Amino acid sequence: MNLLKTQLSSLTHISRLTPHVSRVTHHALRFPLYALLLFCLALPAAAQSPQDANAEFFLKAPEDQSLTVGDHVTLRLEVTHPLDSQVALPIVPEQWGEFEVVQQTEPETVDNNDGTATTGKDIVVTLFEPGQYQTSRLIVTHQKADGSSEELGTPVIQLTITSVLTDDTTLRDLKPQADLPLPPLWPWIVAGVLLSILVLGLLAGLILWLYDRRRKRAVLELAPVPFMDTRPPEIIALAELDRIEALNLPAHQQIKQHYSLVDLCLRRYIEGRYQIPALEQTSVELRSAFRRSPARAEDAVEFMDIFAESDLVKFARYVPHADNVRDLVNRARKVVQITTPQIVVATEEAAAPETAGMS
Repeated sequence: MNLLKTQLSSLTHISRLTPHVSRVTHHALRFPLYALLLFCLALPAAAQSPQDANAEFFLKAPEDQSLTVGDHVTLRLEVTHPLDSQVALPIVPEQWGEFEVVQQTEPETVDNNDGTATTGKDIVVTLFEPGQYQTSRLIVTHQKADGSSEELGTPVIQLTITSVLTDDTTLRDLKPQADLPLPPLWPWIVAGVLLSILVLGLLAGLILWLYDRRRKRAVLELAPVPFMDTRPPEIIALAELDRIEALNLPAHQQIKQHYSLVDLCLRRYIEGRYQIPALEQTSVELRSAFRRSPARAEDAVEFMDIFAESDLVKFARYVPHADNVRDLVNRARKVVQITTPQIVVATEEAAAPETAGMS
């Protein structure tokens, strides 16, 4: 508008200075002036019309910031567009030309409250060599409200990447080989001695074990085979009771030894007759074992009466009556006889007359 006013003033001034210019020339100059006036009046109206989308691509870091090798550089892509339209921002590949894309954010749209919106995203890149670099042009698709679309090209960004090293590029000779201190030897010597002692100790233990094993084997080979009495358990028990009776221990006031021998004889008989480990069990345990054995209850009672009396004499310093002491062997002999199977007794009774006839 100022230019228009200046031109009008100039024309007026010229017309005043040249009063003799012909009227035809004056009218000819007025037509371009009117056309220029209409163009200037149309400019504000064009400026107030809705704008199309505008794509911007710029570096978020300050311009004076120095970028070095390996830095993460953030590039900002923004598109300003009408609020009723949409834009599709491109997805940059991980290897984008000479750039390596570290990260890229999801697009975000912000309302500018003036009929437009801004859609943008961050693209984080890095470079590993110094030099001058230029980004590739990105293509943004703008979908207008009327259904039409257009493609917008972004500007390129110039980047200068400097080295993290100093500017001194003078080549120098290789440094001499460093003299590293030798580690002390005494830990290795001590460890070797301890290991040797351990190995020698293990060898000595192995030799002693082998020697002891061989010695025990030789002793077992030289030892006589133990005598295995294959007689029936009742024959063994009755013979042992005869031997105890012949010792006549009560006459020598050895009542405890007398009861102990009878107790031991009956326990061995129980092991042979019922396969109950009577020698390893207490009287209480033996009573429970009788309940689980094929022995009759009345027979078990006879055994347990003798064992109970023996326990009192052996452990409680009980002094039994003289008749009980005298009759102990007969009671034991009787319980052995009544618990002997009848077929065995019959065989012995049949063999007795035959033996008497031979004598």
